[in-house]
Amino acid sequence: MERATITEGIEGRGRKCLLVAVWCLALALACAPGATGAKKKSAPGSFKPGTYVAKTKQETVAVEFRTFEFRLNKKGKATLLTEPVVRRGFCTSVPVFTLDEATPTKPLSRRGAFRFTKTFEGNRIDSIKGRFASSTKVEGFAVYNFQGQSDLCTPGSAKVAFKASRQKKKS
Repeated sequence: MERATITEGIEGRGRKCLLVAVWCLALALACAPGATGAKKKSAPGSFKPGTYVAKTKQETVAVEFRTFEFRLNKKGKATLLTEPVVRRGFCTSVPVFTLDEATPTKPLSRRGAFRFTKTFEGNRIDSIKGRFASSTKVEGFAVYNFQGQSDLCTPGSAKVAFKASRQKKKS
């Protein structure tokens, strides 16, 4: 009989310890950041809408053709307005994304990034990628592929960097 009483006492204490441990764990999880499921406001709201303009870093292309321009609206969507001309050897790129006055639009990711892509050939992809470095500055690069139609123009790709800043509104 004593044995039954001792076992019963241990089980009671074990249950109490288990309940205390579960309660402590629940309290710790409730106090942890993000435990309530409330998420931080998405990144597009923290970036200033407007028109962003940049010039690529490629010296072999005339300045007026190195322009990259996009607009960010209040909903966090980037619209490509002007794409740059990219040069590889003696080859220059033609408009890929803005052909026939198209204006592709992509939403910003949570970290403030966007990417315009177009399949070039097979698994090769032309792309323009950008990411907000601050609320008014964008850094990125463009990758264009070339077929190589002559001895002077060999097949391959060219990657050029850019840094865009928000343009002031004209009064």
